[in-house]
Amino acid sequence: MKILIVDDDAAFRIVLKAFLQWAGYTDFIMTTSPHEALYLLKKMDQDENQSPVDLILMDITMPGINGIETTRLIRQNSDLDDIPIIMVTASDAEETLAEAFEAGAVDYIKKPLNKIELRARVRSALRLKQETDQRKAREQELFEANRLLQE
Repeated sequence: MKILIVDDDAAFRIVLKAFLQWAGYTDFIMTTSPHEALYLLKKMDQDENQSPVDLILMDITMPGINGIETTRLIRQNSDLDDIPIIMVTASDAEETLAEAFEAGAVDYIKKPLNKIELRARVRSALRLKQETDQRKAREQELFEANRLLQE
């Protein structure tokens, strides 16, 4: 499972990756800005040889465009809409979390990180992604079967 980490803090990206490796994950893409993440997602979406991202861990507070606005932009692309996005934040502000969920985040993790909580939330989001992918594949099979029946 491929995990995209979007955070402008290099030290935090390293810690987050180490915690995820401890949990058994090995395939990461790390970006320093939302613009870089959006570029990579668009590039992967257009390249048939590139496997898609299965999960995005997105910092809320970054210079320029923030994680919430980036989430909104990702959700506008129907090809990327099924990727779970977990917001990573040090903020306790309810309005910020409400805005993140409204933008399309599926979960959030508080800084400083707790390894056990991170592992559980990531595992849950990846399970959701896997189930969504399986459902979409079954729907495609049914669509093809219906098309053949109509012919």
